[in-house]
Amino acid sequence: MNPHVAVITSGYLPVPNVLGGAVEALDMMMVRENEKTTNFEFTVFSSWAPGVEEVIRDGDFRFIKTPMLVKTADRCIYWAAKYILHKKKLMSYRYVAQRLWYIRKVAKALSKDDASGKTPFDKVMIENHATLFMTMQKHRNAERYAGEVYYHLHNEVTNDFGCKHEIAQVKKVLGVSNYIVETLDRFLREHGESGLKPEQKAVWRNGVDTSRFGSDEAKRTKYGISDDDIVFLFSGRLTPEKGAEELLEAFTQVVDQVPNAKLVVAGAFFFNSNIKSPFEQKLHDLASQPQVEGKIVFTGFVDYNDMPALYEMADVCVLPSIWDDPAPLAVIESLVSGKPLITTRSGGIPEYANDDCAIILERDNQLVDHLAQAMVELAGNSAKRDVMSLSSTSMRPQMNSQTYINQLSELLA
Repeated sequence: MNPHVAVITSGYLPVPNVLGGAVEALDMMMVRENEKTTNFEFTVFSSWAPGVEEVIRDGDFRFIKTPMLVKTADRCIYWAAKYILHKKKLMSYRYVAQRLWYIRKVAKALSKDDASGKTPFDKVMIENHATLFMTMQKHRNAERYAGEVYYHLHNEVTNDFGCKHEIAQVKKVLGVSNYIVETLDRFLREHGESGLKPEQKAVWRNGVDTSRFGSDEAKRTKYGISDDDIVFLFSGRLTPEKGAEELLEAFTQVVDQVPNAKLVVAGAFFFNSNIKSPFEQKLHDLASQPQVEGKIVFTGFVDYNDMPALYEMADVCVLPSIWDDPAPLAVIESLVSGKPLITTRSGGIPEYANDDCAIILERDNQLVDHLAQAMVELAGNSAKRDVMSLSSTSMRPQMNSQTYINQLSELLA
């Protein structure tokens, strides 16, 4: 009998990923691949958003709707954080009340034993956010699911929200890279826990549905790009740590040597929302400089289904993270699309990209200049682009959706 696994998603972005989100895209890929292999019986807990029901083909999804009063409370919290407290990490304050409501509802569902007194789920997988371990603190759920809780970790934990003991007791941490697993081990040791045992450490490498990438028709004309233009693509959230500002500064140098260069910036500050940040406005200001005006295209939020076409029209992908990026999906999507990549030695990125398929730059005070040099080099060397492209394409089997679900089968055995 297949194990019944409760998947507790973030509580703000929904699964299916109708509003975007890399983790949410991974969850949806996991569910759809499992429909083919039926290794698990998944129950996915998710916040509700318009359109989620239309995307579902199969599977057990438990959508939790947010009452209007809770939404109003969140708007007030966000307004105070932005205009009174002047908080820098504003998105941390965007869904505080909603997530507390969501945690309360999920915790209750986890606690409802069946008629025979058994727990409703064999295993629980918590997606990324430390706050979700509050579900274990309620209704004696930590005791109920002892030895069967898994932590799918995508980002560094910097605050345990009073849950460090519950985190330390998980069966396994399924980190997206060795790098991110070690950050959690270090965090727990620095905050009074004994750290993770060797048997609690595991890597569940990210993947994508490779059948969707590398074959879609390119849509250059949609963005006013000619066939003979050299197109550099940045994809990701428009936040400082992703390196978009450094990329735009480098591009101002590139256009002097590559007149037919174009830069496509695909993404928004916070997924498919109407929130626009001061940083995003700064990028638009940089793009309005005379030397690059008309050469930089901002797509805004792009539906995940439309991303393959964007990768297809690119000649080179540039993802210059300036923070320790655990394992960005954009890197994987670039590689499986068969694109040469320029990136940085950041976090878990070197665990996915290598020197055959990517130019990996150091994050130092010369990053902008080195970005420009790498972009100019690849723009003028089609033979090198072709060799890198072949190397990227060869990595597709180890990054596809079947490999992704097979990893999970081994890790949860």
